[in-house]
Amino acid sequence: MKPATTYSPNLVGIAVLLVDDHADSLDVLSFALQRLGASVHTAGNARDALAIALRTHPHVIVSDLSMPHEDGLWLIEQLKQRQQGKAIPAVALTAHRIWYNVMQTADVGFDAFLTKPVDPFYLGETIAKLVGR
Repeated sequence: MKPATTYSPNLVGIAVLLVDDHADSLDVLSFALQRLGASVHTAGNARDALAIALRTHPHVIVSDLSMPHEDGLWLIEQLKQRQQGKAIPAVALTAHRIWYNVMQTADVGFDAFLTKPVDPFYLGETIAKLVGR
């Protein structure tokens, strides 16, 4: 009997901007995405994330929704208003899966909605799908 083959999302060459106000979440998800081959930039708030996104042009943005001051909705709304941010796919992360959160994220331009705690492997699969892998 042959051992089962395992599938691992291939994120080699994919630049991800990961945004969360919780350092532990940033560390865990950043480490996991790097293990899948992604190049990861991190930001602890939406304002810093906007500046990083405009400077680095990531392939995908993964952002927490609930952050102090400006939130993930604000971030994606700001990006989608700019030419260089319109085509960047975005993944929303939240601990609160409520129907209006899902609707709000779609309205401002998020392409996927995941509930925390998120399985890093599933996040990797979601990113791979968004970039056409």
